[in-house]
Amino acid sequence: MTMNESEGKNVNINPGAFATEGELLDLSMEDIVSLFKDKETRRHMDKETREDENQQETIIGFRALPTGLLMSLDAACRRCNISRGLLTKCLSHQIMAWYESIPRLKELSELFYTAGDTADDLGYPDLYDGMRDTSYSFARTTTRLASFRTINWIRNGLYQLAQPLGLPVSILFAVGLCQSVVTTGSGRSQGTIEKYLSEEVHKLNQHIEERFIRLYAFHETIRQRAAVEKRENRKTG
Repeated sequence: MTMNESEGKNVNINPGAFATEGELLDLSMEDIVSLFKDKETRRHMDKETREDENQQETIIGFRALPTGLLMSLDAACRRCNISRGLLTKCLSHQIMAWYESIPRLKELSELFYTAGDTADDLGYPDLYDGMRDTSYSFARTTTRLASFRTINWIRNGLYQLAQPLGLPVSILFAVGLCQSVVTTGSGRSQGTIEKYLSEEVHKLNQHIEERFIRLYAFHETIRQRAAVEKRENRKTG
């Protein structure tokens, strides 16, 4: 992945960068597990991985989850005969590829960071802080303490997308897991997918479109405030 972790503007929209064979977005959840199972099983034992912080395992914690997600993940673990930690590490690759394939997400990121730079240049931290909190919640929520395993480079990548979206990494990861479950080729979990998980994916896509509206308003507010200050400075000067 060619994402500059210190500059959120450089987001690599290239799902193929993560695939060792085939396109990750065309694979089912079970195919993803088959593709990455051996690699993720050996991750903690690999010397090169231990020496590269970006390749090390990490944990994302949750106080609440989308309704039905944990049940579907546990069912997938039984079918694939793997642990939940191994499952979520495998699916992490598809999650990142999915986010980087979403239309207009790169444009949204560039718009956010351009606006943020303008707010910084003109001295409006209050406007910038207001763009970082959208009070987003899952469509259907189950209160449950939980944690899922992933990889540092994926968490870092989600963080760079989380800021423009005004969402915590935990929400992005959870909805990404919902999307991966939706791709199941087993024919199972269909009731949960149709009633709950697909709704989470739809809500996030809707949020992305609505986020553009807020960012354009953010730009306009900065412009208007700067114009007012300029007029006032002329009067007092």
